[in-house]
Amino acid sequence: MASVKVAVRVRPFNQRELDMDARLIIQMQGKKTGILNCKANTRDENIRYKEFTFDYSYWSHDSESEHFASQEQVYSDLGTEVVECAFEGYNACVFAYGQTGSGKTFTMMGSSDNQGLIPRICKALFERMSEDSKKGTTHRVHVSYLEIYQERVADLLRGRDGSSLRVREHPKKGPYVEGLTTCLVTNYGHIQECMNRGNAHRTTAATNMNDVSSRSHAIFTITFVQAGFCNGIPSETVSKIHLVDLAGSERADATGATGERLKEGAHINKSLVTLGSVISGLAELSLETNGHRKSLFVPYRDSVLTWLLKDSLGGNSKTIMIAAISPADCNYGETLSTLRYANRAKNIINKPTVNEDPNVKLIRELREEISKLKALMFSEQRSDMLAQIHEKEAREKELTEEWTSKWREAQAILREQKALGLRKAGPGVVLDSDKPHLVAIDDDPLSTGVTLYQLKEGETSIGTEESEVKQDIVLRGAGMEPQHCSIIFEKGTAMLHPKPNAQVWLNSTLIESPARLTQGCIIFLGRAHVFRFNDPAEAAELRKGEKTLNLSRMSLLSWSTPDLGASYETLPPLNDDIDRYEIENQRLSLAKEKENFEREQEAFEKRRKTLEEAQARLESERRNMEREHAAQTRQLEEDWRNLTAQQQRRESELEEKEKLLILKREELERERKRLLGEIEQECQEIQEFRKTLNDLLVKTCQFVKSHLNEFNFPDCNSITVFQDLVDKSTAGTLSDNDSNHLVALLNQVTSQSKIQDLVNHHRQELARLQAEIERRMQVLSERRDAVENLDKRIISLVDEQLETTNSNKISELQDLKLSLARRTQEELLEIEQRKQSLTLNLKRVNSAQSPDSCEVNCSSSLERGTLSSDTYHTATSACSTNLLSVGGIEHLMSDSGVELRPSSHLREDSDLSSTEDLKGVVSDSQSTTSSTENRLPINRKRRKDHEALRRLSHRIMQQKQLIIQSLDSNCSKVLLDSQIADLQELQRQYMALKFDSPSVLSPAAEHPLQNLDSPSPSPARPVHRGSTSALYSPPTPNRHLSPYSNYNLYRSMPSIPSASDNESIISITGYFLRGAGKRTHYEYEVRITTSFGEWWSVLRRYSRFRDLHLAMKARYGDKVAQIPFPSRQLFANTESVAQSRKRQLETYLRRLIEVCRTHPSCPLAYGGPISKADLISFSPFFSRGVFENGKYGTS
Repeated sequence: MASVKVAVRVRPFNQRELDMDARLIIQMQGKKTGILNCKANTRDENIRYKEFTFDYSYWSHDSESEHFASQEQVYSDLGTEVVECAFEGYNACVFAYGQTGSGKTFTMMGSSDNQGLIPRICKALFERMSEDSKKGTTHRVHVSYLEIYQERVADLLRGRDGSSLRVREHPKKGPYVEGLTTCLVTNYGHIQECMNRGNAHRTTAATNMNDVSSRSHAIFTITFVQAGFCNGIPSETVSKIHLVDLAGSERADATGATGERLKEGAHINKSLVTLGSVISGLAELSLETNGHRKSLFVPYRDSVLTWLLKDSLGGNSKTIMIAAISPADCNYGETLSTLRYANRAKNIINKPTVNEDPNVKLIRELREEISKLKALMFSEQRSDMLAQIHEKEAREKELTEEWTSKWREAQAILREQKALGLRKAGPGVVLDSDKPHLVAIDDDPLSTGVTLYQLKEGETSIGTEESEVKQDIVLRGAGMEPQHCSIIFEKGTAMLHPKPNAQVWLNSTLIESPARLTQGCIIFLGRAHVFRFNDPAEAAELRKGEKTLNLSRMSLLSWSTPDLGASYETLPPLNDDIDRYEIENQRLSLAKEKENFEREQEAFEKRRKTLEEAQARLESERRNMEREHAAQTRQLEEDWRNLTAQQQRRESELEEKEKLLILKREELERERKRLLGEIEQECQEIQEFRKTLNDLLVKTCQFVKSHLNEFNFPDCNSITVFQDLVDKSTAGTLSDNDSNHLVALLNQVTSQSKIQDLVNHHRQELARLQAEIERRMQVLSERRDAVENLDKRIISLVDEQLETTNSNKISELQDLKLSLARRTQEELLEIEQRKQSLTLNLKRVNSAQSPDSCEVNCSSSLERGTLSSDTYHTATSACSTNLLSVGGIEHLMSDSGVELRPSSHLREDSDLSSTEDLKGVVSDSQSTTSSTENRLPINRKRRKDHEALRRLSHRIMQQKQLIIQSLDSNCSKVLLDSQIADLQELQRQYMALKFDSPSVLSPAAEHPLQNLDSPSPSPARPVHRGSTSALYSPPTPNRHLSPYSNYNLYRSMPSIPSASDNESIISITGYFLRGAGKRTHYEYEVRITTSFGEWWSVLRRYSRFRDLHLAMKARYGDKVAQIPFPSRQLFANTESVAQSRKRQLETYLRRLIEVCRTHPSCPLAYGGPISKADLISFSPFFSRGVFENGKYGTS
C-alpha cells in the first residue's frame, strides 16, 4: 500500500497579473506551502494565513532565486520514480491539477527547448531499455493518446474524424477505450512523433485567462512490457504509465467565456468537480475510525475522466499529483481550492502490485513447489513425492518452452516490422522503410496482399526456381528466364543489369544494357510482372529541393543517349527511308529537349544557390539587427523603469505634501466652524441682552409714567416727549435714537428718596446691560475678523494644493518623458532605415543563353525577412500596401536571372518578430511622447482658464461677504439690490468660463471652499481630493439672510451638458483576418479617444457588434432600434463585405453614443465630456482585454 504523492508548483506572474499590479500571496519553505489572504480585515493570523505540507513544494516563481525549481528538478524528483516503477512492473500515473493558466501543460509537456515530464520520462525509458537490452532483456512499448472533450473521448493519434469512442470496463483489466489507436514504438523518435501528432490535434482556445487554453483533458498512456530470464526463471511484467494533462478549472466571469467556450468550461468544471468528489471520497475511505474503515460510495462513473483513472485513484497504481497554482492575489479563491484538493489527495491509499504474466507466475510457483517437495522428499524418503516432482518439473519445462517460443515469435515479428519500418497508425499500417525496394503492381482482382522486395547492398539477383544459382527474388510466369536480371545497389545508386535474351522493360522501353533506376520508375519483367522502384533517399532529396517537374517527365528526360541508341538498335530493320528519317528526327528532338532541360536545370540550380546565399546574408543581417534592437530596447526598458520609479517617488512625495495640506485645511476649517458657532452663540446672547434691556426700559418707563406726579422733570416739554416715547416703547416702535433719548430723560428726572433709589437701581441695571452689549459686540467683531483671516488662509492652502497637484507634475517628468521618447523615436527611425536598406545588388547574366529563364521576384522573401510577424492569422486586409515600391527605382538583376527590388514603403506599424515582447514598451513611450506634445498647448490653456476661474471664485466670495455686511448694517434696499446684481453677474461669468472651457477642472479647482464639508468623495479622484461639483446659489431679495448663521451660501446643481463631437471619440481604423478554415473571420480595430487625452484600441468581430446592438436595444428601446445596423450576409468573410461593414459599424457606434446620451438612465447622460470610465460603465464592449495588446491580441 502506498499513498498518493502530492507536489505543488507555483509559476511566475503572467502578463495579465502584471497589468493588474497583482501581489504575491504564496510562500514556500521546504515542504510547506503557505497562502496569504490580503483582503481579510481580521487580525487573526490563522484566518489570514493558511499553511499546508506536501511531499514536494516547487518554487518556480522567480528564476533568480536560489530556491528556483527547474524542469530538471521536477523530473529528478518525480519522473525518475515513474521510470523505476515501469521497470519494476508497477502501474504509474502522473496528473497535473489546477486552474486555467496555472502552468499544468508546461509542467507536463514543456516547450521545445525546455521539455516537461512526459518527454523526459519517454526519453529516460528508451535509454534504460537500450542498456538492459545488452543484458538479454527484451522490451515492447505501445503508446496511445486520447482527449476527453465535452465528456466525449477522441483519438488524437487518428486525427479529427468527428467520431466519439466508447468507454468499456473489463471485469479484470478495468476501464478501457474501445477502438483506441495503439502504436508500437521502437525508439524515442517514434514516440516524439506520436506526441507531436496528438498535440496538433488537441483542442485549444483563447480566453481572458490564457490565450492558448487547453479545452480538454489529455491522457498519454505508455504500455511497457519487458521479458527476460532471472536466475533461470522467465520474467515478464506489464506496466501502464498514465500521464495526464487536465484542463484547468475556471470561472466564467474571470475567463470571459461565452457561447462555445462557456459550454466547454461547464463540461470541464463538471469533470473536475467529479474528480474532487472522488478524491474526497477516497480520502475519507482511507481514514480509520476505531479500527474500522468507512463504507462510502465513490462516484467514478459520474464523468469519463474519473472512470478512466479508476485504477490510478485508489487502485493498482503508484500515483503522483502535481498541483499547479498561481501566485497572484486575484486568483486567491482558485489557488486555495487547489491546495485543499491536494491536501485531501495526500490521504488516498493505493494498492499497487506487480503486473506479472500469469504463465510466468505459474512457472515461478511451480519452481517453488518443486523446491519444497524436494526438501520433503530428502527428509521423509517418500516415493510418491518423486512422481509429483517429475510431474511438476515436466509442467514447468513445458510452460517455460511455450513462453520462450512465444517471445521468440514476438521478437521476430518486431525485428521484421523494424526492418520494414511498419507501424500502426489508427486503422492503417504505414511503411517507413529507409532502404530502396521494389513494390509489385498486381492487376489480379483476387489478390489481397501487397508484395515488397527490399534491395540489399550489392547485387540482388532476380530469376526463377530453375536457375542453377539460387536467386534472391524468385518469380514465376510467362517470359521469365532462370537468370532474368540483377539490380546492383552501390553508393546510393541502383543499376538494372538485364541478362541476355531477357525481356526487361524500363518505363515502357526495352533495355539490353545496364540502366540507372530512379525514384518512381516502372520495371516490366517478362510478360507477367510489373514493379515500381522506390528510393526513399532520392525521394527525400526531391522533396527537399522542391523540384517543380513531375516524376513522369523526369523519368522520360532521364534517358541517356546510349539508352536511346541501344533502343534504336533493337528496333527491327526498316527498309523505308522515310520512316528512318522520321525516327532520326524524333531522336534529335529528344536530344535537343534533353539539352534544354539540362540547361534549364543548371540555370535553376544556379538561381537557387544565389537565392540561398542572399537569404543567408539577409538572415545574418536580420539577426544582428535584432540583437542591436533588443539591446536598445532593454536599455529603454531600464530607463523607463527608472523614470517610472522616480515618478512614483515624486507622486508619493506630492501625495504626502497634499495630505499635510489637507490636514491643515481641515484643522483650519474646524477652527472656522468653532468660531462660527461661538459667533452664533454670541449673537443669541446679544439678542437676549437686548430683549432684557428693552423689557427693563419698558418696565421702568411704565413705573415712572404711573407715578408721574411724584417725579420732577426739567420742563413741561420733557413730560410730553417722555409720554410719547413711553407710548412708542409700549407699541414696540421705538428706534435706537428714541431709546437713547428716553434713557437720557429718565436720568434727568428726580423724586423722593425711596422712589429715587428704585429709579437709580433701574438706571444702573440699564447702564450695565448697555455696556455688556457693547462689549459682546466688540468680541463678535473680533471673531468675525478671525473668521475672515481663516478664510484667507484656507484659500491660500487650496491654491498651494492646486499648484502642488498641477504644476509639479508637468515640470520635470514631462522633460524626462520627452527626452526618453525623443531618443526612442530616433533609435526606431535608425532601425527602420537600416531595415529598409536590406536589399540585394545582383545582376542578370546568361540572358542570351536562356531566354526562357524565369525571373523570380525576391521581394516577397525580403518582405518576409523583415516582417516575419505578419502571418496568415495576423496579416491585415490591407496587405497590398505592404508590397515593395517599384516606381522610380532601378531593377537590379542577379547572375541567375533573379529580379530584386528594394523595399522602400513598408508599413509604419510593422515589427520584427523578435521584438514582439517589447512592442508594448516602445508603443507606450511613443504614445506618451505624442500625447505629451499634443497636450502642451492644452495644458497652458487649462492653467490660464484655471487662474481665471480661481480669481472669479475669490471675487464671488468677497461679494457675498459684502452682501452679508450690508445686511448687518441695515443698508438701503437699492444698494442691496445692486450688490446682488453684481453677484449674479459674477456667477454668470464663472459658469460661462467653466463650461465654455475645453478643460475639465477638478471640483477643488472650481471653488476652494465649496466642498470642505462634503462627506462624499469624487469617483474620479481619491477621497481626500474633494467632492462632486457645487456652485454658488444667487441670493434672492425676498430671502431672509441671518447675518451670522448663514455665512456659507452653497447648493448642489446638476452638471451642464457640454457639446461633444462623437466623431472624434469613435473611429474604426482597420480590420484584420483571423482564424483558419471554417473559423476564418474579420476583426475590426475600434479606436476610442476622449477629451481627457485618453485613447485605446479594441479588436471586435461582427458578432460582438451584433451583441452590443441587441443589448442596447433591449435596454433603451425604440430609440436604439431605429439606428441602422448592418445585417448578416452570405460570404461575410470576403474583403469587400469587411470594407463596407467597416464604414457602417463606425457610423452605427457614433449614432449609438449620440442617441444614448439623450436617455436619462444612460451613464453617458450626466453631461460633460465622455471619459473612459463612462464608456466602460456604458458597455463592456469598450473595455480592453488583458491580453489585448494590439492587432496581435485577442478580441
